[in-house]
Amino acid sequence: MALSKLVLRGSGLFPKPPLFNIILLFCLIIILNSSKKIFYFVLLPFILIYALYTPVGLNFGKPTYAYIASLFATDISESKEFLLSIPYKSYLYAIAIPILLLLFRYISQKFHIALHKNKLFLSCLTITMLFNTPVFDFFRVTNTEYQKVKVELDRLNNIGIKNEWGETKLTNKSKYDDYVLIIGESARKDYHYVYGYPINNTPFISSSKAVIVDGFEPAGLNTVPSLKRILTNSNKKTGDENYNLNLIDLINSAGIDTYWISNQGGLGRFDTPISAIGKRSHHQKFLKNGQYSDKNTSDFLLLPELQKVLNQSEKQKRFIVLHLYGSHVNACDRIKDYKKLFNDNEIDKKYGYLNCYISSIKKTDEFIKLIYNKLTENGKQTGRKFSMIYFSDHGLSHKKEQSGIIVMSNANLEPHHYEIPLFKLSSDDVEQTYIKAYKSPLNFTNGIANWIGISNAKLDPNYDLFSDKADKRDDALMKKLHPLKGGNDISAIDITKPLQVEIK
Repeated sequence: MALSKLVLRGSGLFPKPPLFNIILLFCLIIILNSSKKIFYFVLLPFILIYALYTPVGLNFGKPTYAYIASLFATDISESKEFLLSIPYKSYLYAIAIPILLLLFRYISQKFHIALHKNKLFLSCLTITMLFNTPVFDFFRVTNTEYQKVKVELDRLNNIGIKNEWGETKLTNKSKYDDYVLIIGESARKDYHYVYGYPINNTPFISSSKAVIVDGFEPAGLNTVPSLKRILTNSNKKTGDENYNLNLIDLINSAGIDTYWISNQGGLGRFDTPISAIGKRSHHQKFLKNGQYSDKNTSDFLLLPELQKVLNQSEKQKRFIVLHLYGSHVNACDRIKDYKKLFNDNEIDKKYGYLNCYISSIKKTDEFIKLIYNKLTENGKQTGRKFSMIYFSDHGLSHKKEQSGIIVMSNANLEPHHYEIPLFKLSSDDVEQTYIKAYKSPLNFTNGIANWIGISNAKLDPNYDLFSDKADKRDDALMKKLHPLKGGNDISAIDITKPLQVEIK
């Protein structure tokens, strides 16, 4: 019974497995144990699959589209960090599963415990009876989510993306020469000083003449689900992405030179949905490729790549995307080349990871400052005017490890997980503007087009991503995200003060 309960918990489908399901699985194990061949070729592989997923299932729940898609977008370094972030106790549970099964087999054989007669018949009958019960939900759910990812990747890598924008024009509202879009990673809005966090980890943005938007939300839990909707003219009725109406193709069709410079993977055997969009640009550079594929590359390595672009003699307008690694888990690895805001002995040990997290946001703030300075210096030398936008793909939620350390992860799914930063800086800004208004991620491509001065019949020419007018809530997207919301509702934690709330 203990083995049955542990297997069901490890699947991520049953945090507290019902007694009925535990008994059903226990009966299945007994029946399949009746035959030596069935035990080793059916029951043992069946249980081993559960055991392999148990460390993930105990900490992150059932298999989902987001996790499977992230698997295709993850390199060796990220996989190592992910595995190391799982508590060791979860691995012990996983190891215990096959040990308990083999122990059960040994005892039943040694003491000749037999609860069957016609072994093959009873085994086949039991499997047939149980196939449509929750015991097999893990396999059905995994297969369903896998098929979604497979269809999407097949479409991207085999069928390809078609440009369906049609006629596109660059209007006289296009006032800048260089447009830079910086895509952050896992940076939650309320952990930024500029949005009210009590520790100053955004000194540049806070003192700049930027337009700061308080109300932008992501379009998904993880990078791929969020960015594939943000970077395409997504269907407002269904909340689904449309790769054939992606941002890069739109800008290309306006006669603008496009660059995609990324510190995230994407040039492996398969393109991810995001790298597939990035590769639509005229020029691409992925740091996590070749010799970088298994290394923890710093976002600062993007700076010389940008400088190469700026050094080119260019009369044409340019659109440059810089995709950061930002505050991606594990945040402490993000700042190996950067000083923490606090020494570890200055704060409570349970805040050690949060110290890394808020420091990674400060590193991003400094990165943005360096980009701004490079563009400013280039403008002085060439006369080119610029505008730049930064946003994060999604936020994170709080989670307490067994050691008591509080980390940021994709578990728990707090409402604040869906609040992300968005701000714009331009070479002709004269004052800082703070806008508090909801901005839909499904309108982002439209907003970028109007920011650049691009006209297309499929877009609203009057939409302004940086106005104080709130967008209409997208019901279809809300329905997709609503099942993901829940857990604690915990605001950003001031690591200089005692913890005021309980974190699970």
